[in-house]
Amino acid sequence: MSLKDRIRKKGAGESEHQTALFNKFGVVENPFPAAGQPSGHPRLENDVDEKVGFDIQEFETSHKTQILVIEGSQGVGKTNLLNYYQNELEDLYQDDKTCYIIRYYPDPEPSFDAIIRKVFQELGENHLRGMARKLSNLSRDEKSGIIDTAKNQELRLVLHKLAKSAESGDADLETTSETAMEWLLGLRVLNKHKVLGVRFRLDTVESKTQVLRDVVYVSVKLGILRGVFLLLDELEKQDYSLSTTPVVRYLSAIRALIDALPTHLFLMTALTPDARLRYFKMLPAIAGRLQNVYTLSSLKDEKDGLSLYSLYRDKARESAQLRLKVSSKGVKLNDIIDREEIVKLFKELLQKSAQKGIQGVTQRDFLNELYLRTQDRFKTIQI
Repeated sequence: MSLKDRIRKKGAGESEHQTALFNKFGVVENPFPAAGQPSGHPRLENDVDEKVGFDIQEFETSHKTQILVIEGSQGVGKTNLLNYYQNELEDLYQDDKTCYIIRYYPDPEPSFDAIIRKVFQELGENHLRGMARKLSNLSRDEKSGIIDTAKNQELRLVLHKLAKSAESGDADLETTSETAMEWLLGLRVLNKHKVLGVRFRLDTVESKTQVLRDVVYVSVKLGILRGVFLLLDELEKQDYSLSTTPVVRYLSAIRALIDALPTHLFLMTALTPDARLRYFKMLPAIAGRLQNVYTLSSLKDEKDGLSLYSLYRDKARESAQLRLKVSSKGVKLNDIIDREEIVKLFKELLQKSAQKGIQGVTQRDFLNELYLRTQDRFKTIQI
């Protein structure tokens, strides 16, 4: 059978197959992610969540900068945790336009420009227009007092121009905010940018971090920003496969960002223990900024494995009921994989981990095995 015919045949019977799965197991698709599917999964909370939750509450109250390091070996759920808190923060602040949640995946070629650019892009031109309108509604002395808190002289000129354009109307403000954003992103200064009063491009770590600091603190004074949540994933990509110089520059720039914003920044980054030790040797100065370390561990025993299995199964059942708009309440459903098989599987994986010198079973390995076994089981379901 050709691939085309195989896909068409599967598509034609998909609805009936989902109904059969729902009637037998209460799900309509495989609840477990394959190893190559790192996002969009449920999270089994542990003691790290209590600590992270406390830090978020502290930040919400004091707005003092918080730097969290989520540490763990590959496959223990670092990305899962960051995904979870990205969703939780977006839900928490969905009606609050003064908090920005920014997720950044470092490029394999380390570049601080990319982080700053991402922050400015997430703030967006709408934020600049908000600053402009707030400034234009102030008295001359109040406006000058707030703008003068910015240390960068050229940014002060840009802010005055934005405020003036807000008084001229929406069309002028839109053009000015677009031009101002191009300058903030570090684009080459052209004639159209000179109307802002700027002469120099933002092309150094110092200038970029200073301008970001100024934008944040002016926005705070205007009451349109309370916090920036920056979630950095896969920091271990900046590893020894690259020369030391670019990695040190990248780490130095992150340190500069932390130092520039003693308030209103919540930074959470994920990395492996080896990467953290390697970075501290490359740049001892960053060690002092990354002291708040929360460690994620592998699954220790079959109880942990059963809990993880149950979480994914139950979430899949809830999703299936919403999708089909039916309830399986009171209906006796079969387990996709029974308890004895799960315990046996966990012990097998535990033995394999021990042979590799790894304590426990990583969530990724365990879930991938559940995925494979579930796929095999679903193929046998009769429609």
